[in-house]
Amino acid sequence: MYEISFYQNMLTLFILIVSYLIICLVGCRTKSDFKIVSTLFIWHTLFSVTYYLYSLANAADAKTYYANSVIGERTYFYPGTPFVNFFSSILSQGADANYLNTTLQYNLIGTIGLVFLYLSLKKYLNVFPWYWVFIVFIPSMSFWSAGLGKDAISFFATCLFLYAVSTSKKGLLLIAIAFFAMFMVRPHIASIILVSYLIYFIIKSKVHFVFKLFILPIIGIGVFLSLGFVQQYVGLEEASLDSVGSYIDGRQGLNSRGGSSLDIASMSYPMQMFTYVFRPLPFEASSAVALVTSLENTILLFLFIYILFKSKFNFRPFIYDKNLWLLTYVFLTCTILAMTTANLGIATRQKWMFMPVLLYLLIYSFHNYKLNKSRIYQ
Repeated sequence: MYEISFYQNMLTLFILIVSYLIICLVGCRTKSDFKIVSTLFIWHTLFSVTYYLYSLANAADAKTYYANSVIGERTYFYPGTPFVNFFSSILSQGADANYLNTTLQYNLIGTIGLVFLYLSLKKYLNVFPWYWVFIVFIPSMSFWSAGLGKDAISFFATCLFLYAVSTSKKGLLLIAIAFFAMFMVRPHIASIILVSYLIYFIIKSKVHFVFKLFILPIIGIGVFLSLGFVQQYVGLEEASLDSVGSYIDGRQGLNSRGGSSLDIASMSYPMQMFTYVFRPLPFEASSAVALVTSLENTILLFLFIYILFKSKFNFRPFIYDKNLWLLTYVFLTCTILAMTTANLGIATRQKWMFMPVLLYLLIYSFHNYKLNKSRIYQ
């Protein structure tokens, strides 16, 4: 598992070179892109090695995924843990890769996601002061998307989904890939992509009413089949409000143990949302990792408040055109996770399934404010 040999060292070098070439192929459009994309690759890879070392000294699902992939335990093409085991086995069995090299396989996936986030924000960052580019260098975002596990794949799926919707470049194909990637690790989040599109399609889609009547049943069937699988996947006994309520109550108590857990059952809905996105704050930090996370959360909270106040709480940019699809995805995903996750450690890790989209919407809104302000003074 932790074997270090000449072969493993050469495999590490090979994986890093191939990963870098793929990253440049995906993200480099100009000379400035080359600099930023190369920096993102180095940055993310350092966090991947950090995650690897961190997982050796602490309890981590990553080690279990790797061990299962080597011995073939629950290693088959099926959503959830079996898929992670299967995907890990491509290198662990196919190339006899050790734990580090298999981790670097996920580093590539996470870095591609980070590059797609940069490409989604690029046209706005280019007109902002230079320091705004640090938005794609948030430590937690790279740390949790750099390790062996579901988070790297779900982060990649989120950022690819954002890129496809925000740029409309090969949108349908890329959205299909993003949906598939998310479905294979977290089917309930993938279903939210469909549900949020259904809401957007009904409200905003600029197509003829007759076409809507024709296409809605098809979308509805897709949503129904997806939700049916999710119901079975998460263990809901039946599709009813009582069953969903019982499930949420159970989830609130399931991960409520540990030093970073809170009693979210007694919180109001807005407080649950705030807690999931912005806590812990610095005065709540109980460890070095929690302190770093709390400082990030403080910056994110300041950014959120700053942009809303600067734009005078103008929410129109958030629902402009396809932004409505993105906003609905953020709202539904955050709601479900906030109501079912009592552990702040888990929240810190899993919120990057929607935070890249929220960051995009905030920056888009701020850019819209700056654009309108410049027109006024012309």
